[in-house]
Amino acid sequence: MRITNKVMQNNALSNINRNKVLQDDLNNQIATGKKIMKPSDDPVVAIRALRLRSDVSQVNQYFQKNVPDAQAWLSLTETSLKTTIDVIKNTVTECERGASDHLTTSDREKVIDSLKALRDEIYKTGDADYAGRYIFTGYRTDTSLSFGKDTTRAYEITETFSFDDCEQMSYVDTANLYKITEANYTANTIAETDISNLSYYRFRLAYDSLDGKDGDKVDLFARPEEDNPDAKVQATGVPAQAIIMTDADAAYKAVAAEDAEGLCYLIPSTGELVMSKDVYDAINNLPEASKNLNLEYKKSSWQGTDLRPEHYFYCKADNEKGTPDPSDPTKLLQIEYNPDYRFNLAKSPDQRIEYQVGFDQSVQVNSYASDVYKHAIGRDVDEIINLAEEVTKAEKAVKKFKEMAEDANYDQDFVEKDLAAAQKAETYLKDKLQKTFSKYITKTQSYLDDANEAVTQCGNRDKRVSLAENRLNEQQTTFKTLQSNNEDADATEVAVQLSSAEVSYEAALMATGKMIQTTLLNYL
Repeated sequence: MRITNKVMQNNALSNINRNKVLQDDLNNQIATGKKIMKPSDDPVVAIRALRLRSDVSQVNQYFQKNVPDAQAWLSLTETSLKTTIDVIKNTVTECERGASDHLTTSDREKVIDSLKALRDEIYKTGDADYAGRYIFTGYRTDTSLSFGKDTTRAYEITETFSFDDCEQMSYVDTANLYKITEANYTANTIAETDISNLSYYRFRLAYDSLDGKDGDKVDLFARPEEDNPDAKVQATGVPAQAIIMTDADAAYKAVAAEDAEGLCYLIPSTGELVMSKDVYDAINNLPEASKNLNLEYKKSSWQGTDLRPEHYFYCKADNEKGTPDPSDPTKLLQIEYNPDYRFNLAKSPDQRIEYQVGFDQSVQVNSYASDVYKHAIGRDVDEIINLAEEVTKAEKAVKKFKEMAEDANYDQDFVEKDLAAAQKAETYLKDKLQKTFSKYITKTQSYLDDANEAVTQCGNRDKRVSLAENRLNEQQTTFKTLQSNNEDADATEVAVQLSSAEVSYEAALMATGKMIQTTLLNYL
């Protein structure tokens, strides 16, 4: 093979150029601190870099955003629950005060005012929000727990009761005691025997002030059919419908009568489903797995402190935007809430809001309103208030008859009978009020237990998030170290290689320069 000067020049320039490229690569590594500039420089390093960068990006998302967000949500939830616990504890204290048999009318009024304020405060606490999202309302984070202001909106509600929800209650029949005045006391006089303490059974609904008029009927059934929720399975021995009776006193007397049979009334004003003893016994005799009843009722007038039923029950409601129903423009389009409630005997929604705080690891951050902010809290207070008002009325009647007994202008035979009847009613009502306070001390304690359990669950979730945070912190350090080892160039090593390449480059230039000066003639 003939070696010409041109061949020697080309080979020399090619080798010098490779050395120069090597210098450029080493200079780029010094400048950027990275091993490669493009995937083709080292495909293995490039692939590993993509994977590690993805891992680091995920860890940063969890560590810098998801975990702090979850911790903030849980912290606000825990704060709200602890506030609720403090309010419930104060409620227990007020109930203990109310249970005293030495309370004056003024003292009792102070207790009632305190209970009203505490009840409203509990529900206001339940309206806590995080970054514009309500924290106790499940998936409906844009909807407050309570209405917030007096509202008119038609709801059709299906509320489920278990047999344990049925209570035996007492009713003090005061006859026409409060109708007696100084002018008609001889015509409307009553005796002690007219005052009686009756017993009846009831389910107390979540709401009072319901819609309906005398004689209307509401459906009462065991459960809807699984395959056809519109079909209702009846409970053996239990009326298929309850009759609406607006006169609460008449309803109590009717179901409490000894010969009452098959009676079941819904009292709209008090929100009670009252029944005769045989209906109660029929419910008690149902199979253990079937001791649940569903009641459908309507309510359209709401106070600001009322809890929204869509967070608790299966219900239908007219849409708030006033959109007409396409099938019937004369009616508003209805929205259906919680269709699974009818089949969910636990009564707790499954609307978990979860934050992903690690690879394949998520933590629930929300607590359910139905576990803490129960309708019964407000209903208990309302019952105490109504009963306290009854006691006050009886006290006023006793005071009035005592004043009449000291006035010779009144027929004392009539006055003494009225006074005895009023004192008997006062005794019954005060005893009932004291027992009611005592009963609600126990019930309020159960609400306190529920709130404490919710705080415990919230603390457990926060602990899991904290553990995940620590683990993510370690993972972040590990992945960044691996990423650095894979991508970053060793500055010392690269500097040595660059220096060596520069020496080689200079030497190559010198050798090539001398070599090119020699031609073929020098060898001849």
